[in-house]
Amino acid sequence: MRSFPLFEGLEIKRLQSLLHENRTLLVPAQHQLVFEGDWNDGLFLIRSGVVKVRRFTLPGEEVVIALMGAGEMFGELAMLLGNSRRSADVVALTPLEVVKLRWKTVQEELDRSPGFALGMARLQASRLLSLGRRFSLRGEDASTRVLATLLELAFCSGYGKDPCAPIPDLKQTEIATIAGLARGTTSRIMTRLRSRGTIVATPEGLRFADLEPLRRRGLVEP
Repeated sequence: MRSFPLFEGLEIKRLQSLLHENRTLLVPAQHQLVFEGDWNDGLFLIRSGVVKVRRFTLPGEEVVIALMGAGEMFGELAMLLGNSRRSADVVALTPLEVVKLRWKTVQEELDRSPGFALGMARLQASRLLSLGRRFSLRGEDASTRVLATLLELAFCSGYGKDPCAPIPDLKQTEIATIAGLARGTTSRIMTRLRSRGTIVATPEGLRFADLEPLRRRGLVEP
């Protein structure tokens, strides 16, 4: 757990306390772990894999709020708000390994450790920034939105926010949903990105081979 920023400052005995009565779950792709509106407790630490957090509009359109990968946590918002009602669905995009932690032990550690509480606050701030970026991208052109989606998936696939990390192997309909675009539009852009060498197929999956289109759009640092 110390390999994850949220826990790196905690002593071994504090980590052991957090892991009291934990459960490790192996989850297949497309399995829904959390249902919006459900009443239950527990929060989940992702050890490997990628999930999407989503809600549905009144007409039934799926809107992806966030993507999360290894080292990130979900289910903590209900705990911090002091109730057990889930605010969104969480669905595995890839095979997933998660550790389910007890709310009580996490809450006790938040009360006991200012450093851990600060780490949790930073996690929430990072989520807020990501949500703001996702919201602002809704006004960009389709190519930018597909590139941003692929980049976010690459970031989620491993540690270190590496733009050249493997991109999880998802159906184009899923990439289109995450980007908020039609499938046909997404398919045309993906074909163009491949033909221009922006993304290439590797044994581990698709990767960015040319970061210049990302730099021009301000998606990565110059």
